[in-house]
This record gives sequence, C-alpha cells and structure tokens, in this order.
Amino acid sequence: MECCGGINFEKVVNKSPVTSFIWLPSDSGKPCFVSEGIGVFGYAPEDFTSGRLGYTDLVHPDDVSVLPFVPDPGPKIYRFADADGAWRWVFHRVITLGEEAGFPEEILWNITDITYYKEADEELRKNETKLKAFMKAIPATLLVLDEDGRYIDISGSSEAALVTISSEVIGKTVYEAFSKEKAEELMAPLKRCVETGTPQFITYDIDIGGRKYFQEARISLMPEAVNGKRTAIIVALDVTAQKELEEEILLQTGHDPLGGSSNRTYFNRSFLFSLAEAQRAESSLGFFLIDIDRFNTVNETIGRDMADLLLKGLGQRLQKACRQDDILYRMEGVNYYLILPKPGTRENMASVAERFLDAIRGASSGYSGSFRLSATIGISVFPDDGRDAKTLLRAAEAALSAGKADGGDCYRFAEPPGA
Repeated sequence: MECCGGINFEKVVNKSPVTSFIWLPSDSGKPCFVSEGIGVFGYAPEDFTSGRLGYTDLVHPDDVSVLPFVPDPGPKIYRFADADGAWRWVFHRVITLGEEAGFPEEILWNITDITYYKEADEELRKNETKLKAFMKAIPATLLVLDEDGRYIDISGSSEAALVTISSEVIGKTVYEAFSKEKAEELMAPLKRCVETGTPQFITYDIDIGGRKYFQEARISLMPEAVNGKRTAIIVALDVTAQKELEEEILLQTGHDPLGGSSNRTYFNRSFLFSLAEAQRAESSLGFFLIDIDRFNTVNETIGRDMADLLLKGLGQRLQKACRQDDILYRMEGVNYYLILPKPGTRENMASVAERFLDAIRGASSGYSGSFRLSATIGISVFPDDGRDAKTLLRAAEAALSAGKADGGDCYRFAEPPGA
C-alpha cells in the first residue's frame, strides 16, 4: 500500500479495530486481502485469503440472507461465529473502491465487532422492561414535572389514580389540575427541591374521581433540564389502603364489641378477616351463635332497666370466658356471636361452649325474682360446615334451632352437609 508523510497505510489498516476485507468481483469465493483486525475474532488473515475458511460459512444461518456480496449503501448487522464458536454481532458496510489504470474494480468490506454494544442495548431493554413491570406491580406513580409544576410524564401501575387520568393531566400545571390550595401544597416542596437540589419528602392527599387518595412521595432534581427548564422526578407511593386501615384501627380502638346492634359491621369484617386467614393457613375456624333463652320472661320479672344491666354484666362474664384469640360480639337483641380463630378439636369447642353456658347460668344470681338465665348455642366449623361466611352463619342458625327445639340450655354442632 502507498505511504503518505511516512505513514504506511497498510500498517494503519492493520492497526485499526475495524476489520477490512477486499474482494474482487470476479472471485467472490475468497478475499484478496484481510486486515489483521480479524484477530479480534480469533482468526488470521490467511485463514480467509487462502480459501481455508469460507466467510459465509461463519455467518449465522438466520442471517445469511442479509450478507451483501454486492455494493449496498445500507449498513448490515448480523451474527458471526468467532474461532471459539461463539456468536458475535458485527456491523458491516460495503464500499466500491473503483477501477484505476492497470487495476481491477475492488470491493471493500468494513466489519466492526459490536457485540458489547448489542448486549448492553439488550440489557438496557431488559432493565427497562423490568422497571416497567416493577412500576406496574406496585401502587406507585412516577411523575416528571418542570420547575413551573407542569406535568411532563406520568407512568406506573395501571391501578395508580394519577396514571388512570394521565392523558388529562400531562401538559397541564398542578394549578390547572387541582385546586389552588392543593396546588400550592404540592408546589412548595417542588420549589425547594429545584432551588436547593436537595430531595424532598411529602405526604399529601388528592381527590380523583370523587375519591380521596393518600400519597407518600420523594422529589429529586433531575440532572438535565427539559425544554430549558429545571425538572424534578417524583416517586409517589399510594398508601390509601394503609391510611384507611389506620383509621379503622383507631375507630375500633374506641369501639365496645359488646355495645349493641351497631356491631354488625365490625363483626362482618372480623369474620371475613378471620375466615380469610383460615383459608390462607389451611386451618379450621369455629363460629358460635349464642341466643339467650326466653329473655322476655326476664324482662317481665325484673323490668327492662334491670334486664339491661344484667345483659351488660353478662357481656363481661362472657368476655372472661373467652380464650386469648377468641372474638366476641353482641348483636341485635340478646344474640352474641363468637369467632374462634384457633378452635382446636370439637372436644375443645365443646368445652368452650360449656364454659359459656355456665357463665350465662351464673349471671342471674343476685337478682330478685324467680327466673333462671340460660342460652342455646349453635356451632359451625370451617371448612366442614361451609367455606364462606354466609354458609357458616346458616349452619350455625340451623344448629341453634335444633338446640331450641330440644328445650334450650344446650349447644349443638351443625349437621354435616348432606346428613
């Protein structure tokens, strides 16, 4: 090859990380020149110039169709086997060198190993896919806002409140999307983040579609501006369910489970929670329906006011008869519902029922008048008598009716389905 200013062009070509092939159109079976760059694939130039190796034999079978033996201005990307048999990604461009006096037309191939970049691109795509899947799996929203509070992008879980209305919000400012008071609440930490570069944390609530959503968010400044404006990224986690549970716990804390008819809602929730836990743990659950026998006679004997006092005292007695994990509620009238999350055997449940009956019998002591307090208990068991709350309640009611028919002051287990 020619020299220029003392530089040998053949030496330059051989030092280049790009592998060069020169082909004569009349002989496409083997190249007449291969640069030393082919060494990155573990081959020597003479492997190809001698015809010992055919180039097309090393191209991945699925990619052979893109291999250009004729000049093509468009670059090609395909897989090429190295000397160890591993597939490498290459970037391939073809150039016609043209004819000169005394020399035939030649075709130049420039081949660059881009395996690293291809794998890096694939890894990036995988990470992007994982990030999208992660964002969809958690109740979180990823928001990008500029320094004016304008929404540039919103992504995340399809269940996240802001994501569901993202098409209505993107392009608007928080002042346009929310009330002035709420917008100023949201803008304050955003401005602090933009001005100081320090991440900000905020807890807030927003009304979307008539429902209040509670959010915990971290605001961080992005390193690059967008459309000439400083921009922040916000990761907002939806904590609505947690907030509602906290409020429910506070409400339950001040609630007397033996206080009266308003307990049905609380009982239903406790029953469903206990039933769900039993299903998850594949364990059993006991349910007692307790009804005081002939309480009208008690009202007539000692009067309604005294009867109310008796019921309050009875509730305290029954509470003391409960085991640590048992859950007792007083329902309408003179009914009590008892949930046994850890009922044990039927013998264990029978012992609990006897203890309750004894507590009820002893509640009338100290009151004047000729009456004796007693109760009937209907018992159903998950999963033997039913797998849902409604079925278990009906089974206990049927058992209670059977006990009443036998004269009361007793407990009865539900009959197995089909018995």
